[in-house]
Amino acid sequence: MIKFCNKLTDVLKIVFITEQPLDAPLKGFPQNQPNLLSAIQSWINEIG
Repeated sequence: MIKFCNKLTDVLKIVFITEQPLDAPLKGFPQNQPNLLSAIQSWINEIG
């Protein structure tokens, strides 16, 4: 799945909620991050 998503990053910005580190250009956020929604919203604002 990660290989497939890496092929899409030229067209899409992709984020995962995962405990495993991801290589750029994929972005991951840990599920137990206290401000998860705020962090994802900030990421959306950065790309938009």
